Parts: sequence; structure tokens; C-alpha cells
Amino acid sequence: MSAERGKRQRSIRYRMGARQVTKIGIAPATWRETYHAVLGMSWPRFLGVLLLLYLSINGLFGLAYFAQPGCVANARPGRFGDVFFFSVETLASLGYGFFYPATLYGHVVSALESLIGLVSVATMTGLVFVRFSRPHARVMFSRQAVIAPFNGVPTLMIRAANERHNLLLEASVWATINRAETTLEGAPFRRLIDLKLVRERNPTFTLTWTIMHPIDASSPLYGLNEAQLHDSGAILVVSMAAIDETLNDTVHARHEYAARSIRFNHRFADVIKLDEEQLTVDLRRFHDIHPLDAAPQGAAPLQT
Repeated sequence: MSAERGKRQRSIRYRMGARQVTKIGIAPATWRETYHAVLGMSWPRFLGVLLLLYLSINGLFGLAYFAQPGCVANARPGRFGDVFFFSVETLASLGYGFFYPATLYGHVVSALESLIGLVSVATMTGLVFVRFSRPHARVMFSRQAVIAPFNGVPTLMIRAANERHNLLLEASVWATINRAETTLEGAPFRRLIDLKLVRERNPTFTLTWTIMHPIDASSPLYGLNEAQLHDSGAILVVSMAAIDETLNDTVHARHEYAARSIRFNHRFADVIKLDEEQLTVDLRRFHDIHPLDAAPQGAAPLQT
């Protein structure tokens, strides 16, 4: 029994942020998983699957008509294209009138295809509607996180921006560090540690937001230098949830930073220009960072 179950298990590969993830020993997927898998596809792959399914159904029914010559009136003998396009018309309930069933066999096959056409069109329509109606946030995260002094304290900073012109209401953000540690018994394990943020909630997120975690004595990053952070295999995960003012629905966004994407002694370039009548947000410089020329007077030195 266990040997049979082992044969049925499978492995899957997918991307999570910048990492390639492989899961081994996954139980075989059931038909109930198909809906979730289809909704999770990219648009090009989804449209490709729809096209392949459409051609396959018409091709199979075309072969069924082709198997009995004369079952479709006006279809030329030996011309698969005629019965294929008759299948297209039947599946879509078009009925141009030039091709039509001419025998009992043709009527039975066309009736079966009409039923499958109703189900497939309803299913495809539902899937397309769900994919279009799902709320998506256009929140952009900086490609890199930086560590620089802020009010004399080394601070981890991540920048986010709302790419739409509407408001994201009651935006909440969480930051978690995932790193390798060793227990007192010497067993390795990975630990998830929530980072305390200067501000975890933004009532009206419309422009940019610098998410900050002070690296003080209570921080899990306290005392670490760049090499130690990299050796721990640390991964910084930032998640955000908010209510889209236009959609009146909750949207989510997340981003991951590998240790190499956390830059010590760097600052973000300024992207906001404000004068008396005009506020300009230059997202062309959103990802730009620059090294610190010198630590501010009185700032705690950063370890690199």
C-alpha cells in the first residue's frame, strides 16, 4: 500500500519571489484543484489553455463526424476542414445553415456537442469573469531594502508606492525575517520573526510609504553585519493589505528580499518634490539608492 502511494506522489516546482521552490511527495491533484490552478495561471498561459481546449473539442467532434461520411450535409467527402468548421458552428450554436446533420448519427453527435458547448461556454465565461473581477493592488516595492541611520538609530527601510491615483484605505503592513538558527541541542531550523515597525498602519496610502524597522537592542537584526546576515540565509518578507477605494474590496501585496538585496549604509533617492502649488512624485527614481557619504553626527555606526 505504501509503495503504491509512493508511486502516486509527485513533485512540483514554482517560483516564490526570487527563489525556485520544489515540493516533493505531493499527493496527486484531484479535479477540485483544477479551478484553483486555472485561476493561478498567468494570462498568456490561461488563454493558451483555452485555445488548446477549444481546438481539442472541435477536433474530436470533427473526427466523430469524419468517421461516417455523409452524416453532415454538403460536407465534401474526405475534407476534414468541412466537418471541423461544422463542429465549430455547432459548439457555438451559430447554425449558418450550409452544413447541417443529415443522418441519425450526425444528429446524435451534434446534440451531444451542443450540450458540451453549453457547459464549456458557461465554464469559460465564469473563469474569465472571475479572473477579471479579482481585485489586484498596484503596490510597487523597492527592489532593495536599505539600512541607514534614522534619528541616530540604524534603521531597516523598505519603500512602497501606490501606482494608482486612488486611495488605499486602512493600509496595514507586516515585515517578517526568516532566517536559519540552531537550537541549544544543535538542531538547525528556520525561524520566522516579526519585525517591529515604526508605523504599521496608514489610513490613506496614496503616494509613497517608507516602511521602517529600528535596529535597536530588541531587534533580531541587532549587532549583525552584512556578512552575518547573508550567512544566516535571511529572507525579509513584507506583506500589505488595504481597502481599495474604487473597488471597495480588500487587496493584498507582498514582496521578498534575499539577504543580498538588503544594502547596508545606503539611502533611497528622493522621489518627492514639493512646492507651493505642485507635488511631484518621480517614480523613475523609485528604486535608486546611494551610499552614505558619512554617518550623521551622533548616529550609531552601522556594521558592514
